[in-house]
Amino acid sequence: MRVFAVTLLALLAVSAHAGKLTDSLVKVVPSFATGYVVNGIEAKPHQAPFIVSLSNNFTHHSHSCGGTIVNKNWILTAAHCISNPVGMSAIAGLHARAVVDERTQQRLVDFGRIHDSFEGAVGPFDIALLHVSEPFEFNEWVSPAVLPSPGEIHEGETHLYGWGQPKSYIFTASKTLQTITTNIINYDECKKLLPRDSKLVSTNICSDSLWQSKAACNGDSGGPLVVEHKDAPSELIGVVSWGYIPCGAANYPSVYTRVSAFIGWITKTQSAYYLSKL
Repeated sequence: MRVFAVTLLALLAVSAHAGKLTDSLVKVVPSFATGYVVNGIEAKPHQAPFIVSLSNNFTHHSHSCGGTIVNKNWILTAAHCISNPVGMSAIAGLHARAVVDERTQQRLVDFGRIHDSFEGAVGPFDIALLHVSEPFEFNEWVSPAVLPSPGEIHEGETHLYGWGQPKSYIFTASKTLQTITTNIINYDECKKLLPRDSKLVSTNICSDSLWQSKAACNGDSGGPLVVEHKDAPSELIGVVSWGYIPCGAANYPSVYTRVSAFIGWITKTQSAYYLSKL
C-alpha cells in the first residue's frame, strides 16, 4: 500500500503539471477511503456528537480513522483501520481536529474485534467493533448514533461526516469536521455503475453525489454514514469502506459496509466480550 501511495502521488503530481488526470488513472484504481471529505462543507460544531477520531497511539493521538459511538462502551469502525486494537485512542466531542478541550473525551481501547471474514484488502466484511476501558459520558457534545434494524435497506438522503481536505488534489486535512449530503444507490444499480471486477457484495451500501464532484469515498475510513431524524438520534447505516480514486473524478459511487447486515455479528461480539469477563 505504501509503494502504491507513493506511485499515485507521483502520477498526480505529473498530471497536475500537465493540467489534468489521465483517464486510465481515474477509472481503474479501487482503494480504501483516502481519509478525507472532498468538497464538503464545514459541519456545525458538534453536529455529529457520535463521531470519534481514532489513533493507534493513546499517548500521542494522531488521527488515522473515524468511528461511531453506538453505546457508552462501544465504537463501530472499519476493519481496515485496525491492526492492533488494544491501546488505541478514541476522542469524542471534537470539532476542530486538533483541539482537545473540556468538551472532548479521550478513551483507551481495551478490546477490539475485526470480522473474521475480512481478508485485509478492498472488499466485503470491512467492519470492526472496539470497546473502551471507561464509558463515554453522554451530553450535548458526545452521544451515540442508533443502529438500524437487522437487514433493513435504506433509501433516500444521507449524511457523511469526517475531517477533510478542501479540494480533491490538496493533500492537507481540514482543521474542522466536514460533512456531505449524498444519496443512497440500491445494490443492483450500484453493481451496474461499478466496474465488472469490483468487490461489491450485498452487504455493502453505496452512495452517490457524482454530479456535484463530491465523493463520499473521501470520508474518513471507518467513519459514519447516517440518516438524520428530526428530534431523534441519527441512525448509523454505513461505515466508510472503499471507492475508486481520485474519488472526486472517478465518477463511481462510494462504497460502505452496510451496518444492518451485521447487527447479529455486533450483538454476538458484545455478548462474547461480556461472557469472557464473568
